[in-house]
Amino acid sequence: MAQSSVKALRLYGVAASDSKAASLAAGTTTVHFRHISAIVEVADYSKIEITAEELQKHSAIVEEVYAHTAILPAPPGTVFRSHENLLRWLELHYFTLVEALGQVEGHSAARLVLSVAESPKNDEAAKKFQTLASEALRVFRKTSAATVIHPAEEDEEGVITKASFLVETEKWKEFSAAVEAAAKQHLEFDFRLTGPWPPYDFVQMQFAG
Repeated sequence: MAQSSVKALRLYGVAASDSKAASLAAGTTTVHFRHISAIVEVADYSKIEITAEELQKHSAIVEEVYAHTAILPAPPGTVFRSHENLLRWLELHYFTLVEALGQVEGHSAARLVLSVAESPKNDEAAKKFQTLASEALRVFRKTSAATVIHPAEEDEEGVITKASFLVETEKWKEFSAAVEAAAKQHLEFDFRLTGPWPPYDFVQMQFAG
């Protein structure tokens, strides 16, 4: 007699939740463990091709949960073999997950790109722009709970530096105003601010063990 297949679970994130709500986002269910909930959907246990459509779906679900409660976004395409495997992982990493949720609760991510009209022609010019960019970002480091600097990609013409800042959500307008003020002081750069975002850039989940 053929055995019934056990469906895997695709993980979108882990949220702070004391309730037993069946779902925190459309098209998903939750797996509860103590004071946290994993946002999941039934999936095949196979590698998921991360297409633009899949990324959009992942972001939409994370952002729907983020609108109501703190969430630690999972890497797109994360799949657990079974409900039991996911519960075991939640139990194993429970205190780390709770601590991380406490750090991002009430905060949003701001992404800031500093660019110039033309890419630097040589290393000396590039270093000069990097120094100026670091000075321009210093004020935001002081008013943020955390900062992540991202290297510019080779095909990003004119980009000098990219950074993410973990900002108190209630102070988003003040942060945005500070960016506008800095842009007026550093006319050599184009400042491009996006957000508020869920804390994508401030979460590193551990899946070993």
